[in-house]
Amino acid sequence: MEGFYTVQFVGVQGWGTGVVVYIAGHVLGGDSAVMFTGTYDVEGDAVKVRLHVKQIAPQLMNVMGLPEFDLDLTGKRDGETVKLAGGIPGTDQRLKATLKKQCDLPARG
Repeated sequence: MEGFYTVQFVGVQGWGTGVVVYIAGHVLGGDSAVMFTGTYDVEGDAVKVRLHVKQIAPQLMNVMGLPEFDLDLTGKRDGETVKLAGGIPGTDQRLKATLKKQCDLPARG
């Protein structure tokens, strides 16, 4: 699962694209409107992601329409593609994302 990915997502206020790095159980990424950090777990092809999203460009709308929020997402890996779905805990605000691995990360240590 580790690697550099592009992501396309659809939320309650539209769609967007961004980039994501998955490394050692951590997620780092963003787009022109937000940045996000979090964690991920993989069991077989099942993927579980928990993110904290923060607006970095207040003049740009993000797909969830909030300046800061958490996301819980689950999904599956299929080769170099990961499909995730979920939402903001405790709300009916949902998001779907498709990630495509672009490259492996450089060797560490």
